[in-house]
Amino acid sequence: MTRTAKPLTLLLALLLVAVPYATIADDSDGDGVDDALDDFPNNPCADTDTDGDGLPDSVVAGCTYSSTVAYTSFEDPFTIASVKYTDTGNESVSRYLWNNANEPHIAHNQTNGSEMGFTLYYTSTGGSGLTDGDYFGTINYTGTVGNFSDGNNGYQMSDVDGIATLALDDITADEMSFDFFLQDTGYETSNPVDYLVIRFIGANNDIEIINTTGYDIDTDNSSWLGTWTTMTVMVGAAGHGHLEVEFSSNSAMEALYLDNIVFTQDVTMTEDLDDDNDGWSDLDEVDCGTDSTDSNDVPADADNNGICDALEGDDYDGDGIPNDSDPDDDNDGVDDTEDDFPLNSNEWEDTDGDGLGNNADDDDDDDGYTDVNEADCGSDSLDDTSIPTDTDGDGVCNALDADDDNDGVLDDDDPYPEDSNEWEDTDGDGIGDNADTDDDNDGWSDSVEDDCLSDSVDANSLPTDTDGDGTCDPLDHDDDGDGHLDDVEIDCGSDATDSGSVPDDFDSDGVCDTRDEDDDDDGYEDAVEQACNSDSMDSNSVPIDSDGDGTCDSQDNDLDNDGVDDVDDAFPNDPNESSDNDGDGTGDNADTDDDDDSVTDSMEDDCGSDPLDSNSLPVDTDSDGDCDSIDVDDDGDGVEDSQDDFPTDSNEWTDDDGDGTGDNADTDDDNDGWPDSVEEECGSNTKDSDSEPADLDEDGMCDLQDPDDDGDGFADDGDAFPADSSEWSDFDSDGTGDNSDSDDDGDGFTDDDEKNCNSDSMDSNSVPEDIDGDGVCDEMDSDNTDGPNYVEADETPGFGVILGTLAILCAAMFVGRRQ
Repeated sequence: MTRTAKPLTLLLALLLVAVPYATIADDSDGDGVDDALDDFPNNPCADTDTDGDGLPDSVVAGCTYSSTVAYTSFEDPFTIASVKYTDTGNESVSRYLWNNANEPHIAHNQTNGSEMGFTLYYTSTGGSGLTDGDYFGTINYTGTVGNFSDGNNGYQMSDVDGIATLALDDITADEMSFDFFLQDTGYETSNPVDYLVIRFIGANNDIEIINTTGYDIDTDNSSWLGTWTTMTVMVGAAGHGHLEVEFSSNSAMEALYLDNIVFTQDVTMTEDLDDDNDGWSDLDEVDCGTDSTDSNDVPADADNNGICDALEGDDYDGDGIPNDSDPDDDNDGVDDTEDDFPLNSNEWEDTDGDGLGNNADDDDDDDGYTDVNEADCGSDSLDDTSIPTDTDGDGVCNALDADDDNDGVLDDDDPYPEDSNEWEDTDGDGIGDNADTDDDNDGWSDSVEDDCLSDSVDANSLPTDTDGDGTCDPLDHDDDGDGHLDDVEIDCGSDATDSGSVPDDFDSDGVCDTRDEDDDDDGYEDAVEQACNSDSMDSNSVPIDSDGDGTCDSQDNDLDNDGVDDVDDAFPNDPNESSDNDGDGTGDNADTDDDDDSVTDSMEDDCGSDPLDSNSLPVDTDSDGDCDSIDVDDDGDGVEDSQDDFPTDSNEWTDDDGDGTGDNADTDDDNDGWPDSVEEECGSNTKDSDSEPADLDEDGMCDLQDPDDDGDGFADDGDAFPADSSEWSDFDSDGTGDNSDSDDDGDGFTDDDEKNCNSDSMDSNSVPEDIDGDGVCDEMDSDNTDGPNYVEADETPGFGVILGTLAILCAAMFVGRRQ
């Protein structure tokens, strides 16, 4: 029978169908307003800006918020996985490094994307820098760090082989945070020392955030290693500046990863006092009864005095006629339609349209000159094209200005009153002195007269010109025109103003004797000839100079000019020799064995021994005639030194385990604790410490040699489980060892049951007896007559027997299924 639905049930069903599911709104700033409706979706202090001027209608009291001013998660720069950055420059030169095509970016310009820009500076410390190709710059593989803390990318710095300094763009912020992941295998243990320094460099001061110089991170800050760590620092006190990361390392395993660098600024919002931007404050609109959020709803203000009519009435001139009916609201006699100020009885005209009536405006045409000045200067104060003439632009019109061109000379005394560059004309030729090149018109230009020390404004003052060549004496270098310069004549003792007086010149070389250092022009200075006893006034008399070095013999300390003074020269007259180290009479330059030790000088030079010391001989370890420094195989063992771990030991050349003992003498080449002879017999690699003989029971005997691999006391050939020390026998061959098998003979009865029932747990034909078939063996059964198989004496088997038989059959089937 179908029941009729109740009305309430139907109503609820209809409501569920009619009402759509509500979606969860996005509210980024958590202020309770959906982002779609929030004019400030990231600012919890405000949510509405009616007029769109950037100022909120209202602000939550005392509320401030932190705004992100700059950030980078290294998502914008070019990134490519599993590719190294390779510097193609000179690793010995410190410099800025730049991006290479198809390689990770190490620098970034913020004009490409919204994230912060950054630069990378490399400081050389003598290493290979990044020229050998290293994982450096922006990356997106996560094998080491798991996942980056923000986005897909990050920045890696590793294996610098020098010093790398990553610097972000300058920023002004109150706080910064960044995530870093540090991978380390031994800071402060290599040479040069590895370290990490992170700091904020500001205009006011620097803030040091991390500095590992002088200690080992492994022990002092081990919590940083192998995990992402967030660091937050207040940087406002530092002022405008930038984040700098300085990193030095020489191993790819010493790596720094950076991500999620964010700079924030605390912001305090200012409330908008005019929400609809209609020129009336919100408070005034409330008082005047208009809507402060509707720019079309403004207070009525008939007299335009900033006080709405609702607060002051609507009959401005009090003549009993309402303003909307009064043709002259201010009763100044000018109709409102012609009145620029219909509510101001003192004003009715504004010629220049500056908002000031002409009565109050002191410059009616707004041309920069007051009405009073224009009246005094003769221009029209109501015409902005009519302005006073003011030549010098000093604000005083010419009619009132005593010096129109402002050159410092009054117009009454100025022949050029409107030319600030001229005020005098000495020669009256109509050209002002400043433009006139000859102010006194005497034929000499003013500049020449000034240089010639005559008066340029006095026609009677002319320059002196002794030789009449047109160049005055102060500018003429040869006043008497005799071909000898004035300063030469003065130095040489002749008269510079008398052409008949010339300097003495014995050798006629153009240099007077008093200035000539070689009077007879024989190539030897007079002072040298005097010192060398030759005649300085006779060109045929010259100093004797045997070696032609320019020093006469009487003054020469090195007659053969070989650079060795004669007193120290074993061969003073032989320029090719100066010493004889071994005293054999042959100079060292010609002698091929200077120390007479039977080893040539060239050989000693090549081998690093001293060719001048007979006790210094080349080292020749293998006595093959080639000294060690040029011998590619010093010990003569057939292995070149570059490949020989023992280059001076002919019995050894390799040391696979690096224990200092050569493999020939070392009984355990890979230092894994297994002798080489044992490893050879056990089939493991004697040169690989990761390859060890299989030794299941760890008794020191490899399984190939061990008769009992699992060490359970049962030989492998008789052990059903040779690799399991807890098992060695499986009586019923069911794959489960007897120690773990609860039914060793597999007869369906547990070993414990068979033990309690006196049957043999190791014989599947020996099972517990149960005469009454109740599932309890006779030995444990307190009543052997209560089971289905029990038959009383002399009782003919009937239905009960049949039931008992069926029970037995069922039990047998059950046992069979268990087996």
